[in-house]
Amino acid sequence: MSKWKGERLSVEIYGTSHGDKIGVVGKGFPAFSVDEDKLAAFMKRRQGGQGMGSTTRKEEDKPEFLYAENGEFEAVIYNKQQRSGDYNELYGKPRPSHADYCSYVKDGTLDYRGGGRFSARLTAPVCIAGGIAKQILEKKGIRVYAYLSAVGSVAGKSYQDGVTEDEIIAITGFPSLSKGKEMTEEIEKARLDRDSVGAVCECVVYGLPAGVGNDYFDGLEGAIAQLLYAIPAVKGVEFGSGFALASMRGSRANDPFYFDGEVVKTTTNHAGGINGGISNGMPLTMRVAFRPTPSISKEQQTVDLINKKNVTIKIAGRHDSCVAVRALSVVESMVCLALLDKGVTL
Repeated sequence: MSKWKGERLSVEIYGTSHGDKIGVVGKGFPAFSVDEDKLAAFMKRRQGGQGMGSTTRKEEDKPEFLYAENGEFEAVIYNKQQRSGDYNELYGKPRPSHADYCSYVKDGTLDYRGGGRFSARLTAPVCIAGGIAKQILEKKGIRVYAYLSAVGSVAGKSYQDGVTEDEIIAITGFPSLSKGKEMTEEIEKARLDRDSVGAVCECVVYGLPAGVGNDYFDGLEGAIAQLLYAIPAVKGVEFGSGFALASMRGSRANDPFYFDGEVVKTTTNHAGGINGGISNGMPLTMRVAFRPTPSISKEQQTVDLINKKNVTIKIAGRHDSCVAVRALSVVESMVCLALLDKGVTL
């Protein structure tokens, strides 16, 4: 099991990819009532077996709430489509760039069946908690959206190019603002080559009031980044213009303030809606880099920990050619949990 404890909330996930069930326990949430249809639609975005290079493992991912009262809940999802036999040849042979070897060093275990407790399968219960947080925030007028701005070498429209909330809402089919066809082709090329491809996800938050967060260790950026880095395959997080700020002068990087009626806004948003760890009332913007899925069917070099020798392996099983396509609801979940934990609805 893995547990996150924030300032107000705590979320604990448990189970393994090929166990009988996975689940989540949430505590410290404001009182809520779940719109089950909306939660189901949110969960479906993370679900496999929907094409676009996703795994053919299609679990129902229907949450069963064991209890939900006074801001606390526990929900489980039963695994029904495991194929552990796909991994029989991998016992004792850690898959490159997976957690197998580090887990073995840490505690002597090696659950090679789809990654065990490190599997991205555990993001499903995260989305239960995140979906609840998202519904609570929406009732307060805070809207959180994630989409893909790049897949492999194909770059589409970004919030850095200027984007409106209506444009994001209008996304249909492939979850990008532009070049969805080219991105899909990039994923398919990787799949046909028995390989995988990385991607950049962007997340934009509208309706977030100024004053959320605090300084240094209690800053909003740090709280969000901590949760985003908990997502398997995430290797980079930046806010606003992020790393591009390093090549700018202050005169360009600064966001000048102005009055729009009685509301203070900024003419640009290079800071991504956060100054000094505190929201400034502008849209909160961030970019999240996903590495290519490590599970590929090409031959790869590794070691045999049992027989102490170098070997090569081919990974069987059902895997994503681009894991970021199904990770958008996970990104939204983590951002929503961080915002709710910072007390934006209090």
